[in-house]
Amino acid sequence: MELNRRNFLKGAAFAGVAAAGAGLAGCAPSTSAETAGGDAAAGGMPIAESGASAGPDVAGLHSWEIAPEAIPEGDIVSTEETDVLVIGAGLAGCCSSIAALEEGAKVITIDKNSECVVARGVHIAGFHTKVQQSLVEQGLLEEPDYNHVVRRWINWAQGRVKEPLLWEFARRSGACFDWLYDIATSNGLEALLWDGYYKGPDYTEYPVTHIFYQAGKLEETVNFTFYQGSGVGDVYGNAVLVPVLYNVIAEKGGEIRWSHKSERLIRDGEGAVTGAIVSNADGEYIQINAKSVVIASGDYAADDEMFQYYSPMTAYAMDGRFYNPPDVDSGDMHKQAIWIGGAMQKSEPHAAVMHLDFGAASYGFLHVNWEGKRFKNEDVNTQSKSVTKALQTKKDAWAIYDSHGLEQVKEQIDAGLGGGLQWGQLTQPVGGEYNLEAQKLVLEGEVESGQTLKADTLEELAEKMGVPAENLIATVDRYNELCDLGKDLDFGKRPEIMGKIVEGPFYAGKLVASLLTMCGGLRTDLECHVLDANDQPIEGLYVCGSAAGEFFGAGDYPTYVPGIGHGRCVTFGRMAGINAAGGNAAEKIDALEVI
Repeated sequence: MELNRRNFLKGAAFAGVAAAGAGLAGCAPSTSAETAGGDAAAGGMPIAESGASAGPDVAGLHSWEIAPEAIPEGDIVSTEETDVLVIGAGLAGCCSSIAALEEGAKVITIDKNSECVVARGVHIAGFHTKVQQSLVEQGLLEEPDYNHVVRRWINWAQGRVKEPLLWEFARRSGACFDWLYDIATSNGLEALLWDGYYKGPDYTEYPVTHIFYQAGKLEETVNFTFYQGSGVGDVYGNAVLVPVLYNVIAEKGGEIRWSHKSERLIRDGEGAVTGAIVSNADGEYIQINAKSVVIASGDYAADDEMFQYYSPMTAYAMDGRFYNPPDVDSGDMHKQAIWIGGAMQKSEPHAAVMHLDFGAASYGFLHVNWEGKRFKNEDVNTQSKSVTKALQTKKDAWAIYDSHGLEQVKEQIDAGLGGGLQWGQLTQPVGGEYNLEAQKLVLEGEVESGQTLKADTLEELAEKMGVPAENLIATVDRYNELCDLGKDLDFGKRPEIMGKIVEGPFYAGKLVASLLTMCGGLRTDLECHVLDANDQPIEGLYVCGSAAGEFFGAGDYPTYVPGIGHGRCVTFGRMAGINAAGGNAAEKIDALEVI
């Protein structure tokens, strides 16, 4: 398939309820829009409708690197002053704003969206937290060796990360999460530690992942279903956390201005950044002068041109894209930082948060491709599954199981044999067990929506899937043979997580790879400054969250540490806010001895 702007985001229309099941946000998640048209120029890079290319355009620059004309001073209707300007009202921006307010700074937070909840996801990673230590003391949990965790993380990224950032996260994330926990629990929330992470001998995740929920709503959180009763944005996840943070900002004297978009950062030559020119809902320009600016604006995946350039394989492999609010992650602040001298991270392609389970849950079942043939060892994380299916001639793939499949999953999860998204359950707490009845409701919802196909025979199932029946039957027969043998001679899968497929009804869950976040961003240092092309800090300009680079390296998001994306929003968001307000985050935040 030719990879161009016209086709690389097609096939993105998936039911919003499936996205809610994957824990995206409280507002209805969106699919990506069709990309701007234009076919690839002969022998060159694809051309957007705007005429900009995805390759070097003017003087070796890409289109997003070329600064537009300056906004005339006469067009600016008013000017005001603040200590810290935070751009973005998501999790990272809220943590920055609160941290700066606690330092005594005057803080204005702006967000280009009309008033809503700017929140995605459920999981937040932190090392050596209060929640985790309570479980250790109860004998329910063994604490990981964080030195080992970080070294595996570096190995996952093939060394293409700024290692000091990873060690800094390991040292500070626990204290920063506890800070957030104290804020949240003082405002009607609680937190649990997730036990649905992947537990395998070759690929192992770690018990460092937290979920906030409304106090008194633990049962609804744990006994969730994707299709009935409470769901994401109702009682748990970042969609209930972020509104609490909005209230805290207001209580501390901060201000969030909705429908306010940064248009240009203000910098005089190579001096400090001194604020931004902002447009409001009426299209008026306002100059906000600030001693420091914090970029907390999210990623750039909605800019098709940047996306394709920085991660072409992800652009092809994904079947859809979910973000909340929809399609706002257009890389505005990446671009504005570049226009005044900031630099993007060096390692490419950029890492992506891409999960397979937005059609139907993949579990650890037999996976078959567009021909009805097995094509992989299914005993891997959700990200690896997403890319592997894209390496087939066609990207269509299914998880195949029978009437006893979910019982097999419960046995595997309760025995600590597997897990992860969406094999282990999204909100299963440490000390709990796999909720089979809830998962049966999930299956009913998937069948009703058409995300999972159901049939009394394999022949009928193959017909519904559109694959050759003889191939599917032969594949299932071979898989059952390997189950009986107790050894996967074809792909090396652990026999203890292989279950025979023999008794109808039979199920085929459509596997859908969905992009959540692109993780590449601006160069940064341990103080959260934006760096220039010579790796020198730009005075007065800070970055945190998904706009910050060098943390995930190239290729893939490290699911070794589930929730690490939100974890760094909390950790570096707080650090950026303290430093931007003139404090010293390294001195103020307790550091865990890791090495």
